[in-house]
Amino acid sequence: MSQNYDGHRRDNESASSPNRSSGQQSRTTRRTQYTDDRPSYRNANSSQRQQPQQRQPGRQPRGYTTTNQEQIRAYGDYSRYSNKQRPRKETSALKPVLLTIALFVVLGIGIFAYMQTLPITITVNGEEVSLGDDKNIETILAEKHAKPEPGDFVDVEGEVITPGEGEKLRAIVNGEETKDLQAKLKKGDEVVIENGANKTEPSQDTSEEIPWEYKVEGNGPLHVTIGGKNGVRTTKVGEISGKTYVDETSEPVEHKVCKKYYPDVGDDKVIALTIDDGPWPETTEAVLDVLKENDVKATFFVLGFRVAENQALVKRAHDEGNQIATHTWDHADGSGQGVSLDLMPADEQRDEVTKGYQSIKDATGEEPSAVFRAPGGNYTEKTFEILSDLVKAEIGWTIDTEDWRQPGKDAIVDQMKGAKPGSVILCHDGGGDRKQTVEALKEAIPYLKEKGFRFVTIDELLEYPPLAE
Repeated sequence: MSQNYDGHRRDNESASSPNRSSGQQSRTTRRTQYTDDRPSYRNANSSQRQQPQQRQPGRQPRGYTTTNQEQIRAYGDYSRYSNKQRPRKETSALKPVLLTIALFVVLGIGIFAYMQTLPITITVNGEEVSLGDDKNIETILAEKHAKPEPGDFVDVEGEVITPGEGEKLRAIVNGEETKDLQAKLKKGDEVVIENGANKTEPSQDTSEEIPWEYKVEGNGPLHVTIGGKNGVRTTKVGEISGKTYVDETSEPVEHKVCKKYYPDVGDDKVIALTIDDGPWPETTEAVLDVLKENDVKATFFVLGFRVAENQALVKRAHDEGNQIATHTWDHADGSGQGVSLDLMPADEQRDEVTKGYQSIKDATGEEPSAVFRAPGGNYTEKTFEILSDLVKAEIGWTIDTEDWRQPGKDAIVDQMKGAKPGSVILCHDGGGDRKQTVEALKEAIPYLKEKGFRFVTIDELLEYPPLAE
């Protein structure tokens, strides 16, 4: 550049001539000389002009950032404008649907409101009544479809202190009492409106427990334990009247009762065959064979000490559908003299029953039913008091075949043939020679079945209610 600059100055000095044309020529010459030193872009051939200048890898054009490049590329892609589809106006398509739904909602509300104004028919104290706009109990009263009288304000003994100051009325809708007199009623509702109840004066109350007592009532072969709940006695002293009233009915006492009764079997020709004092090896097995052959079942009242010696027989009887119940451990032997628990002290009586239960459980693997038969049928009120928490029922009989006397097969059969619906028949498979009993059963059981009788266990017989006295 320094050389060109000096040459340019010399040209200017030599050109200091009045001839302007030569000066212009000199300037033209210098311009040509200057421009010839640079690459000529204007004189490049057409192919070179069409080729873009190659950029060195990794080098950014001056004045452009990465963000500029991304924007250039994005906006240089014209296809995204030419191919872009305009979004459909879904809102405009939904408008008719929404309008239709809104129309139906408004229409439904209108219909519902209109239906509420229509009269309905209900029943008030057994008579049909039509109600209009206000369908409630207050409307019933206002239209005088019912005219209840209010109760009174009374003292602790029930004497009136102030008339008409009790409950205004008692309202029942479809069997349920209600205090809401404005509750909306529906078509077909059944309304009962009664006079109001009395209100009792406030009082000072004290309570005491009434203990239950043992009682024996009735007559029959089934002796069932019921009740045994203490009652409550309440003493009230009126704060206004000053009167005293004793109430024993709010929680009445339930005495523990041994209720004796006959079962009410109705038209069912059912009888219960009971067999005592076993198991005995030969006799019990023979009795079981007869029962199985005739497809009937019985209740065996067994002695605990004999069960321990013959568990297989007891298990067989149980597995074949017969009921196993206790006849005590050893028939009240010892202080009971083999005939009566009543002669034994209380602890021995209880042992007779609990040990009898345990022997059955050991043989069958199941808890026995809490029924038993007292030795000799001696179940007194004293014994009942001692055993009532252990025993659900003590079982007597209506037919005693007296087979233990060995009266002969025919005598035993005759006794059994006298059975009636609900009878409890007493036989024995232990305590002596019982061959007559086995032979009698072979004849009597088929006879009774032919007469239409069905043999049930004691537990099944207890399912029938007591016969009204």
